[in-house]
Amino acid sequence: MKSSMNVKAHQQGFTLIELVVVIVILGILAVTAVPKFIDLTGDAKASTIEAVKGSLNSAADMAHAKALVAGKTTGDISIAGKTITLVHGYPDAASINSLMDIDGDFTYITSGSGTTYSHSKATSAAGCVASYDDAADEFNKPVIASITTDC
Repeated sequence: MKSSMNVKAHQQGFTLIELVVVIVILGILAVTAVPKFIDLTGDAKASTIEAVKGSLNSAADMAHAKALVAGKTTGDISIAGKTITLVHGYPDAASINSLMDIDGDFTYITSGSGTTYSHSKATSAAGCVASYDDAADEFNKPVIASITTDC
């Protein structure tokens, strides 16, 4: 007759404690390793560029509304104590930044009839931008666009 000690010696497999320890170790490794492999900073930069685009659109629309109330399509108007130059009833590229309250990692460049806002920590300066171009005439809004391919 076999003793109960010999029966346990022939059993194979893992105990419940061993399985729980392995699962806990794998969970700890997953929590520490996954953020290194999943980089969401590019998505965050692209989202902020889209937010700048939305801010440009809102600022232009609010200035246009004030210009309509004042009955002006050209010249200067005062908004929040700042002088804004109008082109076809919308702020010009040099004035739009006065209406923007952007801080942090953005730089802007105004040249001619356009202003470009770029994320300073982007992979490519030209691939992570929001732009504002003056209204072509009184029937069209300013062209506000964004590029988020290399954020």
